[in-house]
Amino acid sequence: MRIGVMRDCPRGCAGLRRTQGNLRANGLDFRDVVRDNIDTTNLDAFIGNKDVRKEYCGKDFPAATWMQVERLYSPSFVVEVELTAEFK
Repeated sequence: MRIGVMRDCPRGCAGLRRTQGNLRANGLDFRDVVRDNIDTTNLDAFIGNKDVRKEYCGKDFPAATWMQVERLYSPSFVVEVELTAEFK
């Protein structure tokens, strides 16, 4: 999933809602996510919007790797998110 800067809702939040829908379609939700890998062109901006993450993950966050990169595949992308969810 690729989303815009979180502050750029509805674009960023739309990506999260789309991901939430994909998880639900498979009987999962964000509480089932055990790992997230984030690549972003502006790590400080991403960290500054971590409260949005709390809305989806609650207080128990998955293991995570967040990295700043020079650019993503498309110059218009600023965040790329890879999630791993576990069926229970």
